[in-house]
Amino acid sequence: MYNNTMKKTIDLRKIPSEELQKIKDKAMKLRDNGISNKEVAQKLNLDPSVLSRWYRKHLKNFRQPQDVLKKGRKEGTHTKLTDYQELEILEMLEEYDGLIDKEFVRKKVKDKFGFEIPLTTVSDYLKKWGVYTNCINNFKKNFIKKLSEEKFEKVLKNILSENGMIIWIEFSEQEIKLNKINNFKLLSISTLAFKNKLIFKLYKKQIQANDLINFINQISKLFTKELYIIYNIEKFELVDEINSHIFDNQINIVEY
Repeated sequence: MYNNTMKKTIDLRKIPSEELQKIKDKAMKLRDNGISNKEVAQKLNLDPSVLSRWYRKHLKNFRQPQDVLKKGRKEGTHTKLTDYQELEILEMLEEYDGLIDKEFVRKKVKDKFGFEIPLTTVSDYLKKWGVYTNCINNFKKNFIKKLSEEKFEKVLKNILSENGMIIWIEFSEQEIKLNKINNFKLLSISTLAFKNKLIFKLYKKQIQANDLINFINQISKLFTKELYIIYNIEKFELVDEINSHIFDNQINIVEY
């Protein structure tokens, strides 16, 4: 026979704030993973109404599909990830060995959580993660300014005459802040490909020479031209190891 008896709920007033926060975090993660309010309440001995209130607050900036439909957005789309969902996506992207772009991030969200987010929202997340077009363009402007526009035009003309092209590579180290999750640093390498398409890779730890070499080799496969790679040596160690490396395709390294 089914036992309808519930355990006595926890008296939250008697729990230290630090321990209470851990309970909340665990409860929100279970709810984010699709566990019902009733099941989570029973599992953690919580009052269902309290848990429901916590979760409403947790989702205050998270619009559900039915809310989006009222404004004309198609069913199955969201405009924002929860903090735990964002963390899961970041971990997946860090583990991925290939090149990443906005469409790839959007697909990963769709595959993992079953809903879509707009590409404009993906761009907002990339900027939050320290990966955005202006960052690369600013590096390019500073390079040209230091060299002088006149000298750069001559260099560019020579490169183009040899059927070559310049690839600008920028590095970023960004502190990621997620509510109720410890802050952590996210590192990236990024560049612009065809039609200024942003391409990047994310890293958990300090970027090593082999990471940049691998990135350059993968980028080179997108082009048939001879490439001139420009990156900021002040942001990278082991420069000699990179410059002496024999790349898969015809690559020229330009130090800045």
